[in-house]
Amino acid sequence: MALPKDPRQKMINFMYLVLTAMLALNVSAEILNAFDIVNNSILTSNKVVEEKNDRTYKIFAKQLADDPEKVGPFKKKADNVKVAADSMFNYLEGMKSDLVRLSGGLNDEGELKNKGEQNVVSQLMLTEKKGYELKSKLEALRKVLLTNVPADKLQEFSRTLPLNIELPKEASKGIEKKDWPTYHFADVPVIAGITLLSKFQNDIRNSETMIVEDLLNQVHADDFKFDQLKGFVSLNSKNLMSGQKVEAQIMIGAYSSTVTPEIIVNGAPIDVKDGIGTYSSIVSGLGPKTISGIIRLQGPNGKMIEQPFSETYNVGASATSISADKMNVFYIGLQNPLTITAAGYPAEAINATITDGGSLQKTSAGHYIATVRKSGTVKVNVTATQNGETKSIASQEFRVKYMPDPVLKVGMSKGPSMKAADFKVQQGLRADLENFVFDGVRFDIVRYTMSIDAKGRDMVEETASSPYFPPKLSGSIRSLKPGDFVYFDNISVKGPDGIVRDLPSVTFKIN
Repeated sequence: MALPKDPRQKMINFMYLVLTAMLALNVSAEILNAFDIVNNSILTSNKVVEEKNDRTYKIFAKQLADDPEKVGPFKKKADNVKVAADSMFNYLEGMKSDLVRLSGGLNDEGELKNKGEQNVVSQLMLTEKKGYELKSKLEALRKVLLTNVPADKLQEFSRTLPLNIELPKEASKGIEKKDWPTYHFADVPVIAGITLLSKFQNDIRNSETMIVEDLLNQVHADDFKFDQLKGFVSLNSKNLMSGQKVEAQIMIGAYSSTVTPEIIVNGAPIDVKDGIGTYSSIVSGLGPKTISGIIRLQGPNGKMIEQPFSETYNVGASATSISADKMNVFYIGLQNPLTITAAGYPAEAINATITDGGSLQKTSAGHYIATVRKSGTVKVNVTATQNGETKSIASQEFRVKYMPDPVLKVGMSKGPSMKAADFKVQQGLRADLENFVFDGVRFDIVRYTMSIDAKGRDMVEETASSPYFPPKLSGSIRSLKPGDFVYFDNISVKGPDGIVRDLPSVTFKIN
């Protein structure tokens, strides 16, 4: 962004242009005195700009102390700009001193003795080539200053930077074209040369202001502007019981009521009003729950910012609850799921043990797997730890039972009759648990004896050690007709508990 020129600065620039034009016509005492006035005004302006720059550098120093990691890189650039600008400013001050000395010095009032002397400037700047050296140094300083400008602003700063070394269009007009030093310093009185050098000093200080202020703005370019404050309270627990300690972290939070972020909670967007999103849902189920999602917000630099968030809470019963997820019974040989919650305690603070004859494995906060080895009863004891103190809060007895016997089937039929066509397409015997609280529990067929009593034929019998029908009976199976009988005896099966159990005989009448 270009530095706005105040009216005083505009007046100085205008006066300098008018006086320079008048030099081509006549060099009178009035014109020389006018240059002296302009030069003094430029010097005053330089002091004002220097004071402004000093305040900016002090702001940089204060912010560096508060946040060195963030401000440090920009402060370093600002310091480099100051060093480069001061060096060039002092170089010009030395040239002005040379012109004063070469023109005869100052009088008792501190003014130039020979303001209208016209040879000194041309001698120093053109004959001795100091003007060419000055142009090269000013171009180098301009390049250094612009290296501190972000790429997206470089074109604008290149156009508006006060330190501009390009020649005006009129310098290239006419038969005799002038180069930069000749255009500025050929045959000008010494007061005009000094005023011009003061103007370059003014351009340097104003350019320094533009660059340093932009660097200071870059420090906070990505900062959000917050216009609202609100108190927030975070409790150590969402549920408490009498005698427990409540702890709260209380803080002030800032947000912007003019910025509407996009907030996604558990995969769905929520309404946002005055910069605050509100989420509500009816909770269900016991144990730990999570609210998570993403906040999307366009930053001051135009880039989209995504900030994930996650917060957990606990859903508990009105009192301590120890519940077998299937029913109030543990089965030998199975993994019996167990859920434990206690009002006033987060799930992660709860621990459970089981008496001899069983074991508990914690799968997640509030969830366990119970395994038992013998029938009877076991007791589950629950403790809770809070503020470094562990205490017993509940216990409950559970019955321990063996799994019920499975039902023997051929195909989907459990007898006592079955069509011949349906029987013939089956390949073996099955042992299924029916209407059991656990899904997917399987029993393996260990052994059985299969007998076929067909009309007009001798009874045949074979023993199998797998679910499949004995291969030697395949012909008899294919020959089954209505009125024949198939018997399954000496049946043994093995369940998930590893126990081999015998089942009663089953008869199928073929019809």
